[in-house]
Amino acid sequence: MSPNTCFRPLVLVMAALALCLPGLASAQDGWRGVSTDDWQGYKVLTGGKGYVDAPLGQLHYRDTGPREDKHPIVLLHQSPMSMIQWAGVQNALAARGIRSITVDSPGYGMSDAPATQPSIEDYADNLVALLDALELEKVVVGGHHTGAQVAVSLAARHGERVQALVLHGSALLTREEAETYLKSDLFPPRTPLPDGSHFAKRYQRANYTRQELLDALTWSVIGAYIQGPDIGHYAAFKYDMMPDIPKIKVPVLLLTDTSDPVHVTDERLHQMRPDFDYLVFSEGDLFEFMTQPERWADVYSEWRGKVLLKKAE
Repeated sequence: MSPNTCFRPLVLVMAALALCLPGLASAQDGWRGVSTDDWQGYKVLTGGKGYVDAPLGQLHYRDTGPREDKHPIVLLHQSPMSMIQWAGVQNALAARGIRSITVDSPGYGMSDAPATQPSIEDYADNLVALLDALELEKVVVGGHHTGAQVAVSLAARHGERVQALVLHGSALLTREEAETYLKSDLFPPRTPLPDGSHFAKRYQRANYTRQELLDALTWSVIGAYIQGPDIGHYAAFKYDMMPDIPKIKVPVLLLTDTSDPVHVTDERLHQMRPDFDYLVFSEGDLFEFMTQPERWADVYSEWRGKVLLKKAE
């Protein structure tokens, strides 16, 4: 039997499927292969990607928006995720004429894993190589959870490179809180199991019903397996942010979600630094801003206009 004869039945079946199930691949839907859903995957990260060599290894970044923007923002993700966490926000910022650069922290996403366990200070120092490579003298730095810690450390250690901070979920932990997290059962083994329950157990820890939150949770579970050892969380729980807070001399926007486990730390930081602008972003949890990227972009754009653009005039 010739190869053509072997594949003829398969071709006929696929053609029949295309006719009977137009949702699989129709002209009005554009290209979607055999998918019958709207899951975009890494398509949301189209364009702007690159690598720079940094002390902790190759650093993966995505740079979008107009290059003439004089107030670009670098966005840092929480552990254990990647730049995908900021994809919706970054695309919304670009649509508003704002340049943003997202980064996969070393050990996450498509960035190299460092040879040894890094500290938050190491993560902060590592970002200087990115700023130098992109010829960015000063930037706004936004961060979520671990990313917020890195942003604070960068402002404390390299204040001359930072215009302003946006801290969403500051994770200003006491030593007791940090040790409790380290000893908790929040980080179960990721050993694959025959029935796939290693995925399900992580997924079922949250009782979400909204599709946007389910999408965000799915990315979180995927991220937990793409990474190697969860070095970012370890660095976060070993970092003492308290001494760095008085060193911050730039404008700060502090965003919080009232059901986020670190909401209490945002209130603590607001009490320590009442000069920081403070806004309750939502009554949701740590994934909420991934479901409202347009609102996040609006909030930041308005604050930037009042604090940075007006100051520059």
